[in-house]
Amino acid sequence: MTPSQVALAWTLLNPGVTAPIVGARTPAQLEDNLGALDVRFTGAQLATLAEASEVELGFPHEFLRRPMARGVVSGAVTLDTAR
Repeated sequence: MTPSQVALAWTLLNPGVTAPIVGARTPAQLEDNLGALDVRFTGAQLATLAEASEVELGFPHEFLRRPMARGVVSGAVTLDTAR
């Protein structure tokens, strides 16, 4: 299993991807890339790939996960402005 096969096979498992881009310039590269169709991952391998590709979104995403921020955004929290 080559790195390009792993990358393409993992991309094919993503429901948001309709067609991964194959960047083959030679017939040998194309043949290697097509080998991705035969790659099968174990659960542990998928977990490792998911962990390695996890992206920290940072601000404002982390801020918006807070209950107070979610409440203000959704209208569940009101502010007393009478003071």
